[in-house]
Amino acid sequence: MADTETADMIPATPQHGMSALTDDAERNRLLAEMAEQSTDMISRHTPDEWRFIYASPAVEMLLGYSVDEIIGRSASELYHPDDRDDFERRRPTVVYQQGFYTHTYRFRRKDGAYTWLESTSRSIRDPESGELREILVVSRDVSHRIEADQRMQRYQEELSRAARLVAMGEMASGLAHELNQPLTAITNYVRGIERRIQATPAPTLDELVLPLEKIGKTSLRAGEILHRMMDFTRKREPTRSALSLHPVIEDLIEFCAHIAKAHNVTLENCVTRALPQITADKIQLEQVLLNLLTNAIEASHSNPDEPPRHVWVEASLCSNEEVIISVCDQGVGLGESSVDKLFEQFYTTKPEGLGMGLGISRSLVEAHGGSLSAENQIHGGAAFRIRLPGVISPN
Repeated sequence: MADTETADMIPATPQHGMSALTDDAERNRLLAEMAEQSTDMISRHTPDEWRFIYASPAVEMLLGYSVDEIIGRSASELYHPDDRDDFERRRPTVVYQQGFYTHTYRFRRKDGAYTWLESTSRSIRDPESGELREILVVSRDVSHRIEADQRMQRYQEELSRAARLVAMGEMASGLAHELNQPLTAITNYVRGIERRIQATPAPTLDELVLPLEKIGKTSLRAGEILHRMMDFTRKREPTRSALSLHPVIEDLIEFCAHIAKAHNVTLENCVTRALPQITADKIQLEQVLLNLLTNAIEASHSNPDEPPRHVWVEASLCSNEEVIISVCDQGVGLGESSVDKLFEQFYTTKPEGLGMGLGISRSLVEAHGGSLSAENQIHGGAAFRIRLPGVISPN
């Protein structure tokens, strides 16, 4: 059965004479032998329920079924539940419109375990009537590739978290100062209330309302700082959602205010509130922007007796619905020899740097389907540009 059916998979080219018949027979024999020997599973399916009407011997290696056991089974029954809906949704378009499709999915083996397959499907039609006769599929096991990709993704997530911890370590003094301010204010308010209570005449309750309200607001601010730090360093699964850029940039600029002041740098959020939202993981986007901002601040360092240099964040919407976020500075710019190496792991121009930040930042942006690039500005300084797709809607 295998020889005859495999030979039917590719229509014969019309020829004339006995030599043509001989050539067809030899070609069919070679095709059948290739199908029998291939480590890829070659299968044919009915166009309605995708039932197996032929399977090459590789089916036993890939799925654990013998050829006789798999014949008559519906492919849709063997799909992983999470992949079946996607398969059913795409099937009409693939079969009746495109006619050719490659996809990766999980398929149930005879022992009940799932394996990852990559299949290329092709619609076979009657050459005269155009009627859909069957679906020809070539499948291969890509489990090792998928597992390697998943391991790489986990490694990238761990590396990303390590980079966030490094960033928090580098900003430790600034964070301590940021926390110290509200804590000192709370202490001063409490001492003021104590002095008022001990004074004569004793204060009325109305006189204590304002300082108590200030204590409450200031303690909330300290709590928000701690919460933001915990979110930023917490181990968690990436979660993408619709984000408005302006408040994200505003929070980061406030977060970097102390380190900017120490370097005699002013920060500005030039992102308009009217910019459409984007789809991104908030923590990962903050990590990228924080790294670019701190780099820009350090590159723009100036002495206290000099006019402060400027670092700003701007964003624009492209015609192809990409959002470009630019972190710009008035620093010394990028050396021509270093531009190409900036995003390489462990390359750094800082004596104390690890050379991880920009490489990880680019990986995070690319994981969002975007890109990260750098260039020198015409009037001095550098600009790092993040391109992100996935515009949702106007604010």
